[in-house]
Amino acid sequence: MNKKKYVLFALPLIIFSGFLFCTILGMLLNPESFYKFFSPTQLYRAIPPQLPHRSYYWDVEHYAALAINPSCNAFYPLWPFIIRSLFHPQNIEQAAHYFLVVANFLSFIGIFALFWVFNIAFKRVSLAFLLVLAYSVNPMAIFRFIGYTESLFALLSTLFIWVCLPRLKINQNIKLCLIFMLTFLLALTRPVLIQICFSSLATLGTIVYIQYLQEKQSLGGSIFTIISQHLYEIKLTINIWISALLGYSVYGSFCLINRGDFLAPFQDQKLWGKSLGLHLELLFTPKSLLFDLLALYLPFIVLFLAIICVYLEIYQKSIPFFIPQSRLWNILFIYPPLLVILYIFNLLKYHKVRHDEYIKQLMNNNYVSFLNENYIFWFSIYFTIIHCIIVFFTQDRLFSLGRFIFALPFFFIAVGYTYRYLIPKNKGYDAIFIFIFVSAIALIEQWYNYGQDKWLG
Repeated sequence: MNKKKYVLFALPLIIFSGFLFCTILGMLLNPESFYKFFSPTQLYRAIPPQLPHRSYYWDVEHYAALAINPSCNAFYPLWPFIIRSLFHPQNIEQAAHYFLVVANFLSFIGIFALFWVFNIAFKRVSLAFLLVLAYSVNPMAIFRFIGYTESLFALLSTLFIWVCLPRLKINQNIKLCLIFMLTFLLALTRPVLIQICFSSLATLGTIVYIQYLQEKQSLGGSIFTIISQHLYEIKLTINIWISALLGYSVYGSFCLINRGDFLAPFQDQKLWGKSLGLHLELLFTPKSLLFDLLALYLPFIVLFLAIICVYLEIYQKSIPFFIPQSRLWNILFIYPPLLVILYIFNLLKYHKVRHDEYIKQLMNNNYVSFLNENYIFWFSIYFTIIHCIIVFFTQDRLFSLGRFIFALPFFFIAVGYTYRYLIPKNKGYDAIFIFIFVSAIALIEQWYNYGQDKWLG
């Protein structure tokens, strides 16, 4: 093993050590977290926590019940099926413990797998290292280690991203088969049928529309010609749709037999207080954890940057927009509403300023064209966006949004491509450093709260 391979093996260990450091510190501050994490049985509480404010296992208890006795509800079957098949638990405590053990194993492997995938995608070790570190020490990473579905879903998502990478040189038919299998498993792990179908369709539409605009600018090419140039993307999207629908159909058929309702899991989600509504106050306060608010804004910021760069690449002309020069702007990512407000204010104030040097750099960046047809880049953006939209319009608070965005790798692959191909090198990684610093503190707090059976997100 040469020096480079040693480095590539050591970096994921360093990343895991960062997570471990935050975990140990949180457990030192609250030893109950240590005892709870390693205890195979539920610890005695002098004053038992009461729902809906506190719970010992939270969602793991529901999955544990499914591992013992399969039934149809809002929780999906693959995760409990794995535990039931491997360990045959006899009670809730045993099942919950096995969930935790397997989750830790999958999450540890997942860090190495994600670093390997990011390194292939970005061809920049430093960027891959920082993003996997950000993924590993953010407060929502705790869900991948305490028995939730995030551990399994994140690993499957990492493999899904790997297969979809443009740099992966394998036969297209093999790719389609692998994606079909992975999507099928993803659809059986969590309720993501709508998210997967929306993301794949939006991705296909974006790629075709960008190509249409490019052809329109060059005064050539019909829509049928453009579609014929993207037959693989069309096959991929249809493949994902069919696989996701089949994955849900397995569970839906089980529900139809046992409850007489094919859509029972969707019906059960209404019991969580979900209903259509518009709560504009959520744009400023999540009514939950701060990271839920970050999860609402950051995907849209990435999408905004991508759209701006696509516009510049297609129309090859400068547009007036504000580019912050001070690094202090990165601190505002801690509270995105203020970042957006100040950016709009400065955009209006300096609307006549043209940053021709920066725009010229983007115009000459061939990688912008590379991203225009990058399926996994757009899929990852839309996968996070649709989660934001669903939570924002169906809940009166942003509960669990941070989990959907920061506990999974899709947001981070989109950020990585944005940094790699859309943001100049001289802008540095200040925002990522700040995110990691704040995340580490929040992760320590999460472990402290874990020992007190508090809501984690």
